[in-house]
Amino acid sequence: MNPASGGDQYLFDGDGLGSTFAGAAIIHPVWLYLIAFVYFFVQETLFGTTIGKLFLGLHVTGMHGERLTWLASLLRNLLRFIDMLPLLYIVGLFSSCMSPTFQRIGDRLAHTVVVPIKATPAASYPGPTVLKRYAILCMIVLVMAGFCLNYMYYYRPPLVIQGWANINNSYQFNAQSTIPPCGKVSTIFDDIVVNRPIHLLQTKTPIWNGDAVTYPIVYADKVTCTANVTLHWNGFLDGWSVSSVRIDS
Repeated sequence: MNPASGGDQYLFDGDGLGSTFAGAAIIHPVWLYLIAFVYFFVQETLFGTTIGKLFLGLHVTGMHGERLTWLASLLRNLLRFIDMLPLLYIVGLFSSCMSPTFQRIGDRLAHTVVVPIKATPAASYPGPTVLKRYAILCMIVLVMAGFCLNYMYYYRPPLVIQGWANINNSYQFNAQSTIPPCGKVSTIFDDIVVNRPIHLLQTKTPIWNGDAVTYPIVYADKVTCTANVTLHWNGFLDGWSVSSVRIDS
């Protein structure tokens, strides 16, 4: 996720349609394409169909009505990204209109076809098998969603910065200190503090550099102060942590 807070963000969705969002957090297009691929590939491999196809009474089979293999599912869904070009599946639509069995390019090369479930009952999975696999799949999705929600709530970079500000303010500062407003950076017990209480006012657009991201911030310390807080990525288990703070004014 790119948690940029300023400027227009241009985004392509899974169908190749562009959207513009002003100042919104967006998902990189690579992840959107991966999600689209996984959605179709996993369901068609496990069930020979997707939720949408199932509601319409359709499933994917081999050319002779045999059950779909994982390799055929992989090929037809990798080629989906060609079929969707330039947008709204125009390439796939053109290919389907030129095919007597309405096959898009992915179906042609994978030797698959989408047909009514009633037409090829031998390719269908037994009801108990479908329910069992869907139950397991739903549990996996729920676990992943829980992990993502937990990360979004506790570990997003702006929240880490707010946590850093709270840690800074948890220290007892010497009232007789000669440190001027806008602080002075130091490290105490691996927590970087500015030696003065601060009130975080604004977190600006970040600058990304590999596994680090730097956020310009504005905070109040009798006067308005600016600083740059750099976070370092420590992996999915540990998330982000503040690695350096530079006071500008």
